[in-house]
Amino acid sequence: MKKVKQNLADELEEALGAEVNLNDIEVPDGEHGDFAYPAMKAASELGDSPRNIAEKAKDTLEELDFVEKIEIAGPGYVNFFLDKKFYAEKVFETVDSEDMGVEQKDGNALVEFSSPNLAKPMHVGHLRNNVLGDSIQRMMRFAGYDVTSENYIGDWGTKHGQVIYGYKLWGDEQKFHEAPMDHMYELYVKLNQEADEEMQETAREWSKKIEDGDNEAVELWERFRKATIEYNEVDYERMNIHFDRVTGESVVAEHAEELIEEGLEKGIFEKDDDGSVYVEFEDEDLPSTIIKRSDGSTLYLTRDLANIIKRENEGFDYNFYVVATEQNLHFKQLFAVAKQFGVEDIVSEHISYGLLHLEDGSISSSKGNIITLRDVLDEAKEKAEEVDEREIGNAEAVGQGALKYANLSVSRPKDIEFSWDRALSFEGDSGPYLQYSNVRAKSILRKTDADGELAGEFNEEEYRLVKKLGEFPEKVDNAVEARDPAKIANYLSGLSEVFNSFYHSQPVIDSEEEDRKRRVALIENFISVTDKGLDLLGIEALEEM
Repeated sequence: MKKVKQNLADELEEALGAEVNLNDIEVPDGEHGDFAYPAMKAASELGDSPRNIAEKAKDTLEELDFVEKIEIAGPGYVNFFLDKKFYAEKVFETVDSEDMGVEQKDGNALVEFSSPNLAKPMHVGHLRNNVLGDSIQRMMRFAGYDVTSENYIGDWGTKHGQVIYGYKLWGDEQKFHEAPMDHMYELYVKLNQEADEEMQETAREWSKKIEDGDNEAVELWERFRKATIEYNEVDYERMNIHFDRVTGESVVAEHAEELIEEGLEKGIFEKDDDGSVYVEFEDEDLPSTIIKRSDGSTLYLTRDLANIIKRENEGFDYNFYVVATEQNLHFKQLFAVAKQFGVEDIVSEHISYGLLHLEDGSISSSKGNIITLRDVLDEAKEKAEEVDEREIGNAEAVGQGALKYANLSVSRPKDIEFSWDRALSFEGDSGPYLQYSNVRAKSILRKTDADGELAGEFNEEEYRLVKKLGEFPEKVDNAVEARDPAKIANYLSGLSEVFNSFYHSQPVIDSEEEDRKRRVALIENFISVTDKGLDLLGIEALEEM
């Protein structure tokens, strides 16, 4: 636990007369104590052998009232065995505090994620983005940031002209009224399948009409935009994902046009012979890229540049984009252009992640053979109802937990090979396993009238759970720093394993009074940590399963 580690670091620094930081204190395997200090670092600073420094530390610090004993191991490791009750008190105090020991940060942070396109249903490729973005905004809020989550919709550009032109050719008002998203997507796919170059050119003209403010084009675009937002809201509500604001590329489209002229005047951009506008980069690793097409239409990069400037003017200190690794080059180019425009008061960061691969194969939205996000959510619920023929009281929440954990427990940069069997397992590393462990603990409390209390002496199995609970604040700190919920997900899996080992070997209801009170206190703290941990992952903590 960080507070105890810092206390040990301070005591060591004073005893040795050498700099000792929090990160110098290690957490060894159980038999080697609760914390350890490698004296090798101080040896070079003090000009003495690690073993002599370790002996000095032992002689000086073994009288500390919270230290049970100190052992020296290897070339100079100082292993601290703490008083179990003292450490448990510190852990329980921390868990019971408002911030649960998590380091509190400052600053206004915008977290952009999801960002679906207009007139297209979200597909399985959006799943990891949504759950990652939601977990990251939850973690950052808990760590003290003033967070604004934004759904920045792809509602501008060529594809929207394709939908409008498809509607003009084959649109059916009755179909749109009954199932607007299905009909819009049907038209988009049909146009991509049947259009020749002349039809594609007409579609691009409709896109340009939207930008030029043509009444008919804008009216259809607004209608399709509204239908898209309403359709997607059903999926967001189902996943318990909420945004502080919903915007889109259209909000900054006009400013993007102005920035092109400004960039040309400043010599940041250059105009090509065909009338297009492009930017060259000093960094040889960044290829030049188009800023404005020859037909006058803008691109993602232009609008994203306008959006960074907009967010800087709004007073955000941090600007986080949760977008797949496929867009790494785009964001490098975007940040480089923003720097040339003098953007300095906002820190922009691309929080990238690997792709999700279902066992069923690949995805291609332009060919119309996508697996929609809604399909995956339905499948998760159905499979949760079937698994092990259990009586699951809330299959929706269990299915969601399986999907979210499967996506969050793998470190961000890695691709995911998704398996329903692994995701829905109740036996190990899965969302349902975490939910079930949490529910099992709550069930024990309902069956006893004892109040939790630090009574009696901790045995080794109980103390193992105490120490695992004590890791929570640092695991969250690490997850926030790395922008990676996997650090929390994997910690909760390990914590649940330790709890279930405790559960099987340490009776609660039928134990002696002191043991019962102590074990109830442990269970209460386990529930607090797993309730909060699951919440940070966006997974519902249940009362029954």
